[in-house]
Amino acid sequence: MRSTHLQRQIDDLVAQGWRIEDEDTDRVVMVNREFGSLGSHLVVAVLTIWWTMGLGNLAWGAYKYTTESDRRVLWEDGAGGTVAAGCPNCGADVAPDDSYCQSCGTDLEAVRADESAGTTTCPECEAVVTGGSRYCSACGTKLADAMATGTGT
Repeated sequence: MRSTHLQRQIDDLVAQGWRIEDEDTDRVVMVNREFGSLGSHLVVAVLTIWWTMGLGNLAWGAYKYTTESDRRVLWEDGAGGTVAAGCPNCGADVAPDDSYCQSCGTDLEAVRADESAGTTTCPECEAVVTGGSRYCSACGTKLADAMATGTGT
């Protein structure tokens, strides 16, 4: 049998929404479970959606950044407005009117005569590239590497 004082405490808590979880002869375990307010659930939902959308958008942005990057090659003009070219043998900068490479001694006139016989197509972007070019002027692909793999025409 419960005392009047204990019964009054139980009745007050039950009136406030508490429930009896467990009881013995000398004790009563009361529990008050809450699911949270509607406002707190809305805040958690918004933060959860924001966080997951943020992660999804971050992953999507990283994917697009790596797979669909545009490239544009800008060329610096050499002295007198002519574009400096690279030596086909060592890659050193040489003026378009030089007859030999000052770094390795390659006969550039002979190389230009062989290369000027025609044009080629860039294997990456299919732009028409003049003979003797080391890089595609449209996309920047190093033509010697691309041609060595056998993808060029």
